[in-house]
Amino acid sequence: MRAHLPAMRTLRDRVTLAAAADLNRDLAEKAAAPWGAAAYVDYREMLRRDDLDAVMIATPEFSHQAQVEAAAAAGRHVLCEKPMANSLAEADAMLGACERAGVLFMVAHSRRFTRRYMEVRAAIDRGDVGTVRLVRENERRPRPQAGHTRYYTPEHWSGNPTLSHGAVLSNGVHEMDLLRWFTGGQAVAVLAEHRVTVATNTKGAPDFITITIRFANGAIASAEVHNNLPQSYPAFHQCEVYGSRGAIRAKDLELAPVTRYAETGAEFPEIREVLLHNSAAYTREWAAFLDAVEGRAPLPMPATEARAAIELALAASESARTGETVRLAGARA
Repeated sequence: MRAHLPAMRTLRDRVTLAAAADLNRDLAEKAAAPWGAAAYVDYREMLRRDDLDAVMIATPEFSHQAQVEAAAAAGRHVLCEKPMANSLAEADAMLGACERAGVLFMVAHSRRFTRRYMEVRAAIDRGDVGTVRLVRENERRPRPQAGHTRYYTPEHWSGNPTLSHGAVLSNGVHEMDLLRWFTGGQAVAVLAEHRVTVATNTKGAPDFITITIRFANGAIASAEVHNNLPQSYPAFHQCEVYGSRGAIRAKDLELAPVTRYAETGAEFPEIREVLLHNSAAYTREWAAFLDAVEGRAPLPMPATEARAAIELALAASESARTGETVRLAGARA
């Protein structure tokens, strides 16, 4: 609600919300009310409406396959949040369902529409850094404040290893996609280590992972994702690309104009909202999806690219679990 609905409001001359579905009826009604839209608890009932052109799916990844397949069967174009799926089998089923139904399928990798990463890609395309040799992408987040969703805890699905792969997929899939996008190569080997750092969830889904990837074109990439730093730690992202002729760095700005300090820690008003919910990126993402639906342009990111990011994330998860380097399918021995 904090990302996609504001983007739709910005583009309200092109798109309107006809209906919203959520297992929590109050949340469905809250989303629908400003638009005068209908609210549903059962998304399958909503899909029977005849006034839907496209569906936005913003649910946990373990729900995506059934919901994408249902939307495709109803003839609706699909914009689905990342991560695309919990497994490659699920991802392939979703791709097949949309192809057979003849509907567009786009996975919402918002960082491809974030200005800093768009500028990095443009610099690479211009040859500013020469041949890309090394890419580093780091993401560090504080644990949620009291009263917010407590990710990676026993009470939340993200901390349940039967439902979630943890940090490597929930937000690490962003890093996997960016590393592929910036190196421009086929990944051939992945080595990773992960940890569960929340004291109350020591047997849960890992909330920290560090990953190294080797690509067929000779590039090396690394990523580090940490989701449960102290609450006083500001959310932070940094990307560095090193090439044969130069380097480029993109990182979060010091955007918090005020920092309050107390015995219990530091407080950075609004910094999570500013850094993690980039409204302009979601608006660009929606505009690109609408352009494709209206036949003005092809999808800016085929869903097969999102599948490739899932493949990398799952390889990293396997490597971290086994302690072994994982070679990607199709990589030369």
